[in-house]
Amino acid sequence: MKLIQKHLKNHTASLVSAFNLSSITTNGSSKGSAREIVIREFLKANLPSNLDITSGQVFDSKDNLSSQMDIIIYSKHSLKLSYDKDQCMVPVDSALALIECKSSLNTGSMTEGASNLKTTLDACVRSKGLVRINPIGIDDGYFMKENIPQNTVQLVEEISGMCATLRKTPFLLLAFQGPEESTLRDSLFNYMTGNNIDLDDMPDVITILDRGYYLVKNNGFLIRKVPGHVHYSRGESENSALLGFYIYLVKIAESQKLSKNFFPLGEYLKP
Repeated sequence: MKLIQKHLKNHTASLVSAFNLSSITTNGSSKGSAREIVIREFLKANLPSNLDITSGQVFDSKDNLSSQMDIIIYSKHSLKLSYDKDQCMVPVDSALALIECKSSLNTGSMTEGASNLKTTLDACVRSKGLVRINPIGIDDGYFMKENIPQNTVQLVEEISGMCATLRKTPFLLLAFQGPEESTLRDSLFNYMTGNNIDLDDMPDVITILDRGYYLVKNNGFLIRKVPGHVHYSRGESENSALLGFYIYLVKIAESQKLSKNFFPLGEYLKP
């Protein structure tokens, strides 16, 4: 086992242990706070230093708002509106990833009712509807600086099956306990078909710690895009369920080095 995998495997065990210590409480609010604290501490200790963490809501230049988000990842040097301790409103063009943490992920009906998978997917769709002016990763400013025709990048993506640009804000779901992979896949498919939702508006990474697996959206950002009608790919590593979650965030941090655009403040101030 390589060092990165071993490190993440050890952290997986630590996260589960810390969560189990807090699970003796029957207070749902306390348990929810505990799971967020556990994940926050892991992220603070292991994320690249150019990223920071908060909770709150995300908004776009038209003042459309996301649901309340457990964790918002944003660039350390970007704009945010702080209104309470560890609570902020973050422009979607500052946000780099949104994370929802669940103690236990349950499925149920994907077209009605309030299973927490459905409500989380609803929150994901809502957040994906916030329009970014600047993408994550390679943007127009990078093309101009490097004198690269945009169609060249598109051609490379088609040939390689990999992409370096995200037009919508990544949404990651992490659950300490959850369904088997086949059950989760069926529920994701039922949600998409039952509510007429496109894959672009679905979560980018879903991690189920107690089952030891993660699913990555088949868009070519983290792993090579699989041809055909494949919605999610399972990570190749069997050693750590955290691998996809962590490496996805690291790649987002790295991709921002390619961004040459300034924050579009003028668009956010337009009446």
